[in-house]
Amino acid sequence: MSVASIQAFVARVADDVALRDKLHAAAGVDDIVALASEHGHAIDKTVLLREHAKALGSAKDHELAGINSWGDALMHCFGASDNE
Repeated sequence: MSVASIQAFVARVADDVALRDKLHAAAGVDDIVALASEHGHAIDKTVLLREHAKALGSAKDHELAGINSWGDALMHCFGASDNE
């Protein structure tokens, strides 16, 4: 599993409204990993958390203020948004 796997999943989410809704409903990282797996993307929880932390650590306060779910955070961290 690599960052490329996470980015591929996020790209798929950005293009699929139903999948995006499921991602936004995720209660935590385990739900995200399971959802990715259901859609053919092998994501390792530890890599996801590490990369997620790096991206959030460099985000500006106003960017963080708009994050309301694990799905929002994942989309923000890996270069996608609901507006794409």
